[in-house]
Amino acid sequence: MNDAKLLKLLHSNPNKGIEELMNQYAGLVYAVVKNTLADFVCMSSDIEDCISDTFSEFYLELSKYDPKESSIKTYLCRIAKNNAIDLCRKRERQRMDISVDDEELTVQLSDGFSVEENVLKFELSKEVFNAINALGEPDSSIIFRKYYYGEPSKEIAERLNMTVSNVDTRAFRALNKLRKTLGGKYGE
Repeated sequence: MNDAKLLKLLHSNPNKGIEELMNQYAGLVYAVVKNTLADFVCMSSDIEDCISDTFSEFYLELSKYDPKESSIKTYLCRIAKNNAIDLCRKRERQRMDISVDDEELTVQLSDGFSVEENVLKFELSKEVFNAINALGEPDSSIIFRKYYYGEPSKEIAERLNMTVSNVDTRAFRALNKLRKTLGGKYGE
């Protein structure tokens, strides 16, 4: 759907418009946020928050959007990048909280995990993300929607113009591929 039609839909039927906006750009917004945070240790909930904040901000400030200045795609990318940078700044301030134990110096992040644990989690999530993307379409979209966003198979099937059983079969096969791909690295 082109920008003009999407804007018209956002004004006439906001729910449908937001749904279409997310269908069209969720993957891109996810990539922008993830790439902006690539060198930064963060939780998956932080990424989810950045993504939802991006779409919310776009909709809430729709009156400020000027299609003559940029495309919706460019505008969303800018919002996503700014939100991710803001998150980095916020987390950096939180990292300044250093707890010193009398017996041992321990640097901890505000969420209670050690730096080493967070780095390991980040590396693992990066590998999983890359492995999911390597599955190709529509499998990667199915995995993200089903297991990352928690969408039911029926909704995924409707969005991707597939049957529910086809979505479930593809998800099952994609998970097996991921187990094989990642299993070798983690001794499974």
